[in-house]
Amino acid sequence: MISNKRKEIDTIDGHHEKDNDDDDSDGIDNGLLTYKKFKKDFDSGSTNYRELQIIAKSLGLASNGKKQLVYNRIEGYFLSKKVKNNLTNNETNQQEEKKEEEQQQPQPQEKQYILTFKDVEPVENYFWKVFRNIVIFKHIFSNFKNKQYGYYDLIGCDRSYLNDTSNSMEIIIDNIKSNNNHQIIRNKINIANIIHKFKKNDEKTKSFYNLLFSRYSSTSTSSTIQFDENIDKWIQAMIGHVNFTALDQFIKFFKIDSEVIKKVMKIHIDPSVFGNTTYDKLKIYNYLKSINSLPTSHTLLPFISTDLSKFLSFDNKFKKLIKSYKRLIESTNLQERMEQQKQKEKIKIHPSNIKYYEKLNQIILELNEIQTSQFTNDQLNSTIKNLLNHTTPTSTSTSTPNLTITSTASNNINLKEIIKKYYKSICLFFYCTVNSATEMFFRKPLLYYLNFKKESVDKMYERVVNKWNGRSFDHQLFFQSILKDINIEKNEKFELISNVLDNKYVKTFKEYDHYIFFKAVFSSNDIELIDYFLKILMQQPNKIQKITRYPNIGKLIGNYCNLIDKKEILDFYFQNYRDESLLFDDQNEIWKQIQLELIEHYEYLMDSIGKRCKLDFTPWFDQNFLDRLNRAILKPSVYSIGFDGYFDIVFEGLVDLNIKDNKENSIINFLSNAQLKHPLDLKFFESSFNPYKGKMLTFIKFLFNNISKESIETKLKVINLKTDNKNFEEIKSKIELTTTLTATTTTTTANLLSPKKSKDVGCLTIGKTESFNFTISIRMLLVCLYNLDRVDDIIYLFDKLPEVLFNPDYFSIFTNEYCIYGISSSYYLELFINYFIENLNNNTINYLYNCLCIASKKGYTQIFKNIISSDQNSKYLLKIQTKSNQSSLFDSKLLNDIVVKSINSSNFELSNLLIDFIDFSAKDKNSLKMKILKSK
Repeated sequence: MISNKRKEIDTIDGHHEKDNDDDDSDGIDNGLLTYKKFKKDFDSGSTNYRELQIIAKSLGLASNGKKQLVYNRIEGYFLSKKVKNNLTNNETNQQEEKKEEEQQQPQPQEKQYILTFKDVEPVENYFWKVFRNIVIFKHIFSNFKNKQYGYYDLIGCDRSYLNDTSNSMEIIIDNIKSNNNHQIIRNKINIANIIHKFKKNDEKTKSFYNLLFSRYSSTSTSSTIQFDENIDKWIQAMIGHVNFTALDQFIKFFKIDSEVIKKVMKIHIDPSVFGNTTYDKLKIYNYLKSINSLPTSHTLLPFISTDLSKFLSFDNKFKKLIKSYKRLIESTNLQERMEQQKQKEKIKIHPSNIKYYEKLNQIILELNEIQTSQFTNDQLNSTIKNLLNHTTPTSTSTSTPNLTITSTASNNINLKEIIKKYYKSICLFFYCTVNSATEMFFRKPLLYYLNFKKESVDKMYERVVNKWNGRSFDHQLFFQSILKDINIEKNEKFELISNVLDNKYVKTFKEYDHYIFFKAVFSSNDIELIDYFLKILMQQPNKIQKITRYPNIGKLIGNYCNLIDKKEILDFYFQNYRDESLLFDDQNEIWKQIQLELIEHYEYLMDSIGKRCKLDFTPWFDQNFLDRLNRAILKPSVYSIGFDGYFDIVFEGLVDLNIKDNKENSIINFLSNAQLKHPLDLKFFESSFNPYKGKMLTFIKFLFNNISKESIETKLKVINLKTDNKNFEEIKSKIELTTTLTATTTTTTANLLSPKKSKDVGCLTIGKTESFNFTISIRMLLVCLYNLDRVDDIIYLFDKLPEVLFNPDYFSIFTNEYCIYGISSSYYLELFINYFIENLNNNTINYLYNCLCIASKKGYTQIFKNIISSDQNSKYLLKIQTKSNQSSLFDSKLLNDIVVKSINSSNFELSNLLIDFIDFSAKDKNSLKMKILKSK
């Protein structure tokens, strides 16, 4: 049997690239194993595991794993091959048809065109004069150093970059079209990250995916990434990342028929994948169903489950609610579902399910009468919350767009009732389809009762508490919703406040719920409600003394002042509760909790009564502390400042916190207007540095703006690096540098207001700063210079002080992958490699190897192509060191590790290049090629 199979397989290598292979033919055509023959043999049990392995190897596929896994790989290969052949045949036919049409069309006569310029701005003429003057051009553009940040290869398609760069799609498009040697997309992981990121269903995204598929397909590129080589894997990835747009365009671009998709679904997609239902999963499910590409095993039911709060969120737009309803109803035939349950009796029908089904069926009939075109665009794009806040129980007026749907005079339906029906239908859908034991997980959200049940607030509270039966009842959501609902009468809100303070709800309240209620009152920012609440509280403090620890209204106002969101509330407290509140006391510290947007108005109120705010160091500070400190420094008439010696240490944490929050200008403003009495220690750089997000770059530019390479050289010279007497502290040596501030580095509004006279406030000297000192480790010094595009300065320091910078305790850490990997472009990495080649010694050989590892892991194929093209470099860099070849630098294991790094990062084009060039043994070559197969 194996020998016969062997004959079939031996013909595969010579035939599996032919375009005329017919996967639907029976048997073996001219000795060629077809998909139909392969599947027939497997299904009949005549193909054993060993034969499957032989077939997989012959097709260039991995042969490891269980029998079913090997079979899936082979079937995936045949499916991709079928799609690829169809695509090639279609393109060939289209080209022939186009050629025939061109031959039939008369050739147009040649015309001469004259290029003229109209309405050219005068300044443009000057631009072209400068642009065409080579001397001026070179002088101007010599100041632009974009080698580091302009290089595509520095970017890569990792998720951090894609998420943090607003124009990442445009950059990828530009890179694909440029077709240069430095490609952003280097491996399948990058493609997967793109599929995970770009999901918007618009023309721009569709066009992007068509460009992507065109660039990376077998008909247009020699890249190792070819979508049509792994049709099954990419369909799996797109469904896994829930990307409808990519999947839709992928199927259309490669003209994948429904039978292929069904087979892929059976092989790779678990039948329950759509069970954990989401809005976007339903879209894919219904799409596959509409193109007849869902196998019978992949029905939405009986696996369905969901987080109902997301479907019914009142923050969703109205049009999303409508689509959610339609997708759920379209996804399954409920009547058929009920009949199946009755006949098969596999799932016992709960009596209430039949009742739910009848109700749902009635609502569906009613909603079918409503067309989406009846709603205005404003309504469809408004959130449910906003629509409900503008609807009324009546439907007699059409003057306000949000009150009623667009309709005839005889069909003026209330929008609130329509929304309620959509909500109710979605709830009923899940009640009909889930087991009664799990019904509690599909309970209507609290906001449903608050918006759609017409009863008093008091009765509403009793209803929802009983409905939740004490389990996870959200008092905060209830109180805030009631107090902020503009459709609820003020008297009912006053009654709620009275009932809470009179302990009417004490049986259902926990102690903490009272604090939640207080917070809800203050967060309403409704002056009438707050005033009513405070007056009752002043009249009966003893009644709630045991319930709350804050019966004093002054403390309550202070503790919840962070919730104030408008000037009118501040004015209300100032005019009515100034004496009771601590908010306007002299030397108070409560001001630190007031929102920054209101702080200027608060300063005005304090200044008007001649009182000052106190700012001293406390162990606690929020993310806006440095901004508040900057205000305090600039307004000495409103603030009194005093810090002890601990602030120097705490300030390092403040700098770290503000960098992580992208508030580097706050740090710069502070250092421009206050002098620390000790050098700023930048040890936090070690943990905060994040090259992907571009954080710290503004701050680093500020620090090193006026620090020359010569001044750095002077500081480095004083470090004692004698090997015979260095100790631990010397190994960890730091250098102290001085940043000189000039008009160009401190041109901020804050500096214009900076106090002219210096003032000592403990560990700080307040006043405009001319310079300040900071300490930094040598390793982070190199990282900062690298980020500032000052690699030329690093190489200058290499030449001047090799005994310092090439000390293993500093430089080896700098060249380690975790430190330099994320910031290394191929341009600068190649500069380092070439420098080390020209200055070889025991240390630089290690650094050279580290840089080669980074280049391999990042997929910098061009660096290795340049090395290979140089006979001299390639002989001792990419050839194995042996007894007969001592000129080579690296042994077989080290070179093997370089290749493995490229394989592990899915840079297979580079992997194959290195495997073919390096003189590995046949055994090692085969081993590395198998690693590639297993990684695909």
